[in-house]
Amino acid sequence: MAIKYKVKWGDTLWDLSRKYGVTIDSIVKANKQIKDPHWIYTGDTLIIPTGGSSGGSSSSSKKSSSSSSSSKTASYETGKPTYKPSSALSELQAQLEALEAQRPGEYNSQYSSQISQMVDQILNQAEFSYDLGSDPLYRQYRDQYMQAGAVAMRDTMGQAAALTGGYGSSYASTAGSQAYSQYLSQLNQVAPDLYNAAYNRYQAEQDRYLSQMDMLLQMDDEAYEKYRDQVSDYQDQLDYYKDRYEQQQAQEYKEYLEKLEAWQKDREYGYKKSQDQREQEQWEEEMRLQWNKLWS
Repeated sequence: MAIKYKVKWGDTLWDLSRKYGVTIDSIVKANKQIKDPHWIYTGDTLIIPTGGSSGGSSSSSKKSSSSSSSSKTASYETGKPTYKPSSALSELQAQLEALEAQRPGEYNSQYSSQISQMVDQILNQAEFSYDLGSDPLYRQYRDQYMQAGAVAMRDTMGQAAALTGGYGSSYASTAGSQAYSQYLSQLNQVAPDLYNAAYNRYQAEQDRYLSQMDMLLQMDDEAYEKYRDQVSDYQDQLDYYKDRYEQQQAQEYKEYLEKLEAWQKDREYGYKKSQDQREQEQWEEEMRLQWNKLWS
């Protein structure tokens, strides 16, 4: 049994013998046009014997060659290092992802609504005004002084009438009016004090608003300072794990590159060794052919 093969550029009889598991001599015998086993030409069609008794040995030779070729391939083509993160690096990455999920949000003041309300109260506070007649304390004073003035006027007029033998006179009326007027003048003296008291109350209320505002601002500043400390602590922790991750990754990748470089050197050495062995086997096969020709 045989197959036809069209020669390609770069083919040699040694390559074809290895590929089909036959000897170079069997190919030469099956192709009378081959004058020199060292030379075959691109485009020529060769008969490759693959059956018969020689086929069994050829099959065995092919298997041996294939096994040898696979063994050679495995020696320098397999085992190429691949980069894979270590469990330590994966753990650091998981910690970073967990920290990212805990990233603090923007500051949201719990006092903002209270501060806004207080600002509105301060800005919209009515200007001070005072109506003496509507002051309850003034009306209380007025009633007291008018009653006291009426009593004083009555007593004064009684005393004046007693001096005149019990008869009323213009003197008694005048004296009574003067006594009444004295109490009314005392009432007028109270008015400035009442005005000042009302203004002080207005000012005290304004001061109370400002004091509450200062207290809210101070509490908000303390809350914001606490928030900033939390953000700073979070950032420090995040930077720490980022540095560890980057250092671990750089170290592992460096080790990977070193292994890859060593593998490439071994591969180049293995390939050269395989080529040398191939050339040696080809030379031995050619020597065997020449030896057979000499003794045939």
